Amino acid sequence: MKRTFYFPILLFAAVIALVASCERYDMASITIEQNGFNDTTRIVQHTAVVTDDGGCARCIEAGYCYSYFDTKPSHTCYYSTVVPLIRDSMMTYTDSTKYLTYNWELQLPFIESAGSEEGEVNDTTLYYFRSYITTNAGTFYSKVDTVKVPRTY
Repeated sequence: MKRTFYFPILLFAAVIALVASCERYDMASITIEQNGFNDTTRIVQHTAVVTDDGGCARCIEAGYCYSYFDTKPSHTCYYSTVVPLIRDSMMTYTDSTKYLTYNWELQLPFIESAGSEEGEVNDTTLYYFRSYITTNAGTFYSKVDTVKVPRTY
C-alpha cells in the first residue's frame, strides 16, 4: 500500500523538476558559419553558435546534420546523417546554453551516382548542412548552409 502512495509524489516531483529547468519555452536560435572547404581532401569545417537558448539553459544534445539529397536535413529526414556532439571536446560552454559554440570538421563522402537524368553527368555534388540544439523545449535548427563539391573521376 505504501508503494502506490510514493509513486504519484515522485512522478509529480520529476515533472516539477523538468518544468522548473526552463525560464520560458521559446524557440532556440542557432547560427552556422562555414570556416573552410578543401577541394583536395574534401574536408569542410563549420562553426555553430547558439545565440538564444529559448529560456532552457539545459542542453540535452547539440550537433549537426547533413544530406546530399534533402535540402533541409534533420532528425526526421530519412536521407540525412545526424552527428551529435554533446560533451564533445570541440564545444565551448558558458554559464548556460546561450552562446554555446561548437566547431566540427567532416570529410565528405564521395557520391558515385553519375547524374540525375539518364545520360546526364553532373560534375559537382551539393551538400546541405544544418546545426541543431535539443533542449527541454524541443529540437531547433539553424538555416541551411551548402557546400558544392567537385567530382573527381
